[in-house]
Amino acid sequence: MASQRPASFLRRFRLRATGPRTLRRNLSSPPSKPAPSSSKDSQSRLHRFNDRLPRFLRTYTTPLLRAPVTHITSFLILHEITALLSLFGLVGAFHYGTWMPDLASETGESNAFDKGAARFGRWLRKKSWVDESDVTTVADHEANGLAPREKERAGVRLVLEFATAYAITKALLPVRLAASVWATPWFARTVLAPTTRLARGLVGKS
Repeated sequence: MASQRPASFLRRFRLRATGPRTLRRNLSSPPSKPAPSSSKDSQSRLHRFNDRLPRFLRTYTTPLLRAPVTHITSFLILHEITALLSLFGLVGAFHYGTWMPDLASETGESNAFDKGAARFGRWLRKKSWVDESDVTTVADHEANGLAPREKERAGVRLVLEFATAYAITKALLPVRLAASVWATPWFARTVLAPTTRLARGLVGKS
Protein backbone atom coordinates (compact mmCIF):
# COMPACT_ATOMS: atom_id res chain seq x y z
CA MET A 1 0.00 0.00 0.00
CA ALA A 2 2.78 2.42 0.86
CA SER A 3 4.50 1.81 -2.47
CA GLN A 4 1.29 2.47 -4.43
CA ARG A 5 0.55 5.85 -2.85
CA PRO A 6 3.78 7.58 -4.02
CA ALA A 7 3.17 6.21 -7.55
CA SER A 8 -0.40 7.53 -7.66
CA PHE A 9 0.77 10.83 -6.21
CA LEU A 10 3.46 11.18 -8.87
CA ARG A 11 0.95 10.30 -11.59
CA ARG A 12 -1.41 13.07 -10.41
CA PHE A 13 1.48 15.51 -10.23
CA ARG A 14 2.48 14.75 -13.82
CA LEU A 15 -1.08 15.23 -15.07
CA ARG A 16 -1.35 18.57 -13.29
CA ALA A 17 2.04 19.68 -14.64
CA THR A 18 1.36 18.75 -18.27
CA GLY A 19 -2.32 19.73 -18.43
CA PRO A 20 -1.99 23.55 -18.29
CA ARG A 21 1.00 23.47 -20.67
CA THR A 22 -0.93 21.68 -23.36
CA LEU A 23 -3.85 24.02 -22.78
CA ARG A 24 -1.61 27.06 -23.09
CA ARG A 25 0.02 25.59 -26.20
CA ASN A 26 -3.38 25.10 -27.85
CA LEU A 27 -4.48 28.57 -26.90
CA SER A 28 -1.27 30.20 -28.16
CA SER A 29 -1.48 28.60 -31.61
CA PRO A 30 -3.04 31.11 -34.02
CA PRO A 31 -6.32 30.15 -35.72
CA SER A 32 -6.15 29.11 -39.32
CA LYS A 33 -6.78 32.02 -41.68
CA PRO A 34 -9.36 31.66 -44.44
CA ALA A 35 -8.05 31.41 -47.97
CA PRO A 36 -7.92 34.74 -49.78
CA SER A 37 -10.82 35.38 -52.14
CA SER A 38 -8.80 37.34 -54.73
CA SER A 39 -8.10 34.21 -56.76
CA LYS A 40 -11.80 33.29 -56.88
CA ASP A 41 -12.72 36.86 -57.83
CA SER A 42 -10.21 36.91 -60.68
CA GLN A 43 -11.38 33.54 -61.99
CA SER A 44 -15.06 34.47 -61.82
CA ARG A 45 -14.34 37.76 -63.56
CA LEU A 46 -12.47 35.97 -66.34
CA HIS A 47 -15.34 33.48 -66.69
CA ARG A 48 -17.85 36.32 -67.09
CA PHE A 49 -15.56 38.08 -69.56
CA ASN A 50 -15.07 34.86 -71.53
CA ASP A 51 -18.82 34.18 -71.72
CA ARG A 52 -19.51 37.60 -73.25
CA LEU A 53 -16.98 37.12 -76.05
CA PRO A 54 -17.88 35.76 -79.50
CA ARG A 55 -17.02 32.14 -80.10
CA PHE A 56 -14.06 32.87 -82.38
CA LEU A 57 -12.44 35.11 -79.75
CA ARG A 58 -12.65 32.54 -76.97
CA THR A 59 -9.65 30.74 -78.43
CA TYR A 60 -7.52 33.48 -76.89
CA THR A 61 -9.04 33.47 -73.40
CA THR A 62 -10.25 29.89 -72.77
CA PRO A 63 -6.73 28.51 -72.04
CA LEU A 64 -6.39 31.16 -69.30
CA LEU A 65 -9.25 29.58 -67.33
CA ARG A 66 -6.81 26.89 -66.17
CA ALA A 67 -3.84 29.23 -65.76
CA PRO A 68 -2.37 30.36 -62.40
CA VAL A 69 -3.99 33.25 -60.59
CA THR A 70 -1.11 35.59 -61.41
CA HIS A 71 -1.60 34.96 -65.12
CA ILE A 72 -5.35 35.60 -64.89
CA THR A 73 -4.84 38.84 -62.99
CA SER A 74 -2.11 39.92 -65.41
CA PHE A 75 -4.35 39.29 -68.41
CA LEU A 76 -7.21 41.32 -66.92
CA ILE A 77 -4.88 44.21 -66.13
CA LEU A 78 -3.32 44.15 -69.60
CA HIS A 79 -6.76 44.03 -71.22
CA GLU A 80 -7.79 47.19 -69.40
CA ILE A 81 -4.48 48.90 -70.19
CA THR A 82 -4.77 48.18 -73.92
CA ALA A 83 -8.33 49.51 -73.93
CA LEU A 84 -7.41 52.75 -72.17
CA LEU A 85 -4.31 53.30 -74.29
CA SER A 86 -6.26 52.74 -77.51
CA LEU A 87 -9.16 54.94 -76.45
CA PHE A 88 -7.27 57.97 -75.17
CA GLY A 89 -4.52 57.62 -77.76
CA LEU A 90 -7.08 57.81 -80.57
CA VAL A 91 -8.92 60.69 -78.89
CA GLY A 92 -5.65 62.62 -78.64
CA ALA A 93 -4.81 61.89 -82.29
CA PHE A 94 -8.26 63.03 -83.44
CA HIS A 95 -8.27 66.09 -81.20
CA TYR A 96 -4.86 67.41 -82.22
CA GLY A 97 -4.98 66.12 -85.79
CA THR A 98 -6.96 67.34 -88.73
CA TRP A 99 -8.74 64.10 -89.73
CA MET A 100 -11.30 61.83 -88.15
CA PRO A 101 -12.94 58.85 -89.91
CA ASP A 102 -16.69 58.69 -90.38
CA LEU A 103 -17.29 55.18 -89.10
CA ALA A 104 -20.97 55.05 -89.95
CA SER A 105 -20.33 55.43 -93.68
CA GLU A 106 -16.86 53.90 -94.03
CA THR A 107 -16.81 50.84 -91.75
CA GLY A 108 -20.43 50.33 -90.72
CA GLU A 109 -19.59 50.51 -87.01
CA SER A 110 -22.77 52.45 -86.26
CA ASN A 111 -23.74 50.32 -83.25
CA ALA A 112 -20.41 50.82 -81.48
CA PHE A 113 -20.45 54.49 -82.46
CA ASP A 114 -23.91 54.97 -80.92
CA LYS A 115 -22.83 53.22 -77.72
CA GLY A 116 -19.74 55.39 -77.49
CA ALA A 117 -21.72 58.55 -78.13
CA ALA A 118 -24.25 57.65 -75.42
CA ARG A 119 -21.66 56.56 -72.86
CA PHE A 120 -19.12 59.33 -73.29
CA GLY A 121 -21.77 61.94 -73.98
CA ARG A 122 -23.14 61.40 -70.47
CA TRP A 123 -19.64 61.37 -69.00
CA LEU A 124 -18.56 64.57 -70.78
CA ARG A 125 -21.81 66.30 -69.85
CA LYS A 126 -21.33 65.26 -66.22
CA LYS A 127 -17.84 66.80 -66.32
CA SER A 128 -19.39 69.99 -67.78
CA TRP A 129 -17.11 69.72 -70.81
CA VAL A 130 -20.01 69.68 -73.30
CA ASP A 131 -23.61 70.87 -73.36
CA GLU A 132 -26.78 68.85 -73.65
CA SER A 133 -27.34 70.20 -77.15
CA ASP A 134 -23.95 68.82 -78.26
CA VAL A 135 -24.83 65.33 -77.03
CA THR A 136 -28.25 65.49 -78.71
CA THR A 137 -26.70 66.59 -81.99
CA VAL A 138 -24.29 63.66 -82.00
CA ALA A 139 -27.07 61.26 -81.00
CA ASP A 140 -28.97 62.30 -84.15
CA HIS A 141 -25.87 61.78 -86.29
CA GLU A 142 -27.08 58.55 -87.92
CA ALA A 143 -30.54 59.80 -88.80
CA ASN A 144 -29.89 63.34 -89.99
CA GLY A 145 -26.14 63.66 -90.34
CA LEU A 146 -24.09 66.60 -89.18
CA ALA A 147 -23.74 69.87 -91.01
CA PRO A 148 -20.17 71.17 -91.51
CA ARG A 149 -20.77 74.00 -89.05
CA GLU A 150 -22.05 71.61 -86.40
CA LYS A 151 -18.96 69.45 -86.76
CA GLU A 152 -16.80 72.45 -85.99
CA ARG A 153 -18.48 73.07 -82.64
CA ALA A 154 -16.06 72.17 -79.86
CA GLY A 155 -18.55 70.15 -77.80
CA VAL A 156 -19.89 68.20 -80.77
CA ARG A 157 -16.40 67.43 -82.03
CA LEU A 158 -15.30 66.20 -78.58
CA VAL A 159 -18.23 63.78 -78.35
CA LEU A 160 -17.53 62.64 -81.91
CA GLU A 161 -13.89 62.02 -81.07
CA PHE A 162 -14.71 59.86 -78.05
CA ALA A 163 -17.46 57.96 -79.89
CA THR A 164 -15.21 57.27 -82.88
CA ALA A 165 -12.29 56.21 -80.67
CA TYR A 166 -14.59 53.89 -78.72
CA ALA A 167 -15.87 52.23 -81.90
CA ILE A 168 -12.32 51.67 -83.18
CA THR A 169 -11.23 50.31 -79.77
CA LYS A 170 -14.10 47.81 -79.88
CA ALA A 171 -13.12 46.82 -83.42
CA LEU A 172 -9.53 46.23 -82.26
CA LEU A 173 -10.66 43.72 -79.61
CA PRO A 174 -9.08 40.65 -81.32
CA VAL A 175 -5.76 42.47 -81.63
CA ARG A 176 -5.90 43.62 -78.01
CA LEU A 177 -6.77 40.13 -76.80
CA ALA A 178 -3.88 38.58 -78.72
CA ALA A 179 -1.46 41.20 -77.40
CA SER A 180 -2.70 40.74 -73.82
CA VAL A 181 -2.37 36.95 -73.96
CA TRP A 182 1.09 37.20 -75.50
CA ALA A 183 2.33 39.63 -72.81
CA THR A 184 0.65 37.87 -69.87
CA PRO A 185 3.58 35.58 -68.84
CA TRP A 186 6.08 38.44 -69.00
CA PHE A 187 3.79 40.80 -67.07
CA ALA A 188 3.09 38.20 -64.37
CA ARG A 189 6.79 37.38 -63.93
CA THR A 190 8.30 40.86 -64.25
CA VAL A 191 5.65 43.24 -62.91
CA LEU A 192 2.91 41.52 -60.93
CA ALA A 193 4.98 39.06 -58.88
CA PRO A 194 7.55 41.64 -57.60
CA THR A 195 4.77 44.13 -56.88
CA THR A 196 2.82 41.52 -54.92
CA ARG A 197 5.88 40.55 -52.87
CA LEU A 198 6.64 44.22 -52.13
CA ALA A 199 3.05 44.88 -51.04
CA ARG A 200 3.04 41.83 -48.76
CA GLY A 201 6.33 42.93 -47.22
CA LEU A 202 4.98 46.40 -46.52
CA VAL A 203 1.79 45.01 -45.02
CA GLY A 204 3.75 42.57 -42.88
CA LYS A 205 5.99 45.34 -41.55
CA SER A 206 3.06 47.58 -40.76
